[in-house]
Amino acid sequence: MSLSGPFEFLPHYLRKKFSGKLLMIESDDWGLERGIDEQSIEWARRRYSVTDFTRWTLDALETEEDLDELYSVLEKHKDNEGNPPVVTANFITHNIDYGSRDELLFRPISDGFSEGGKLQEAYERGIARRLMFPQLHGYSHYDVTALRKYFTTDEARESFENKFLACCTTLRGRLSFLQGELSSSNGESTLIKDAADVFEKTFGFRSLTVIPPTFILDDAVLQSLADAGIRLIQSSNRLVDSKKNRYRYPYFRIRKGFIWSVRNARLDPYPGYDFGHEQCTESVGKAFENDQPAVIDFHRVNFSGRFDRGYRERSLRELDLLITNVLKKWPDVKFTHTQKFFEDHWQRRIN
Repeated sequence: MSLSGPFEFLPHYLRKKFSGKLLMIESDDWGLERGIDEQSIEWARRRYSVTDFTRWTLDALETEEDLDELYSVLEKHKDNEGNPPVVTANFITHNIDYGSRDELLFRPISDGFSEGGKLQEAYERGIARRLMFPQLHGYSHYDVTALRKYFTTDEARESFENKFLACCTTLRGRLSFLQGELSSSNGESTLIKDAADVFEKTFGFRSLTVIPPTFILDDAVLQSLADAGIRLIQSSNRLVDSKKNRYRYPYFRIRKGFIWSVRNARLDPYPGYDFGHEQCTESVGKAFENDQPAVIDFHRVNFSGRFDRGYRERSLRELDLLITNVLKKWPDVKFTHTQKFFEDHWQRRIN
């Protein structure tokens, strides 16, 4: 996948160019449960050192309040065609079934979310108001083969009993543990087809794009993606295979049957990450200068307020400032989502 010598910059020159200024916001981990409730988080505080917590330890399934706060920011802004900014929300479709104690099972999101169905209604409000558009992220976010093996350990059993099975994967020094859902080491990577089916059952349409969990993708899994109906792979500039080799396909070109997209801007104001609105605005400008769409990476953790409302509020202020800046600097910008971007430019050609 790597190039050297005179061919090193070939992928750059082969990128597809675009007229106009398109802006997309891609957001990962929607639908994914980590700690189920406050009791799960309190257990984690007792079990592990809080100094080892990362922001992922307090990440949680989005709430109706999270979504309404997000929608209120997005609805303040419109492009020249009257379109608000829209979040491409990449969904995990299966979560740990804590009702099954003897074996590791998963329950699909189509069986119903928590909060008595209010969360599903909140998604539907956002879709109807053109503020969010779901796409596929993965089955469980984990290497299921490795997770099944881990499930038999004492640590996992304790974590399971406290409804935070993968808690250890959110801690400093262990973030890479159980990663690789779409890697060749996962003997159940073909579950991505089940994930695509559940996604369609939940939202009423087939997802044509995907972002591999934790940005790991092996060539051996590409056929499974094709079988699932995937046609565009998000954020190819951040993807690596299991051996840490980076993908070097030209952006927005067809390779191995897929369009390989990019994320070329990032909004991530968490301390230590520090990708604020000013830096993100600069990245958007660089994308437009190179005749590329601006594709912003904005993970769900940035506005997941179940256990950290303060961080959600700060992130949404940054999002508001970002969109304000973009519309001021580039009033001809057009807001779109990833699936529509694919449909507008490649659907007929790749089918």
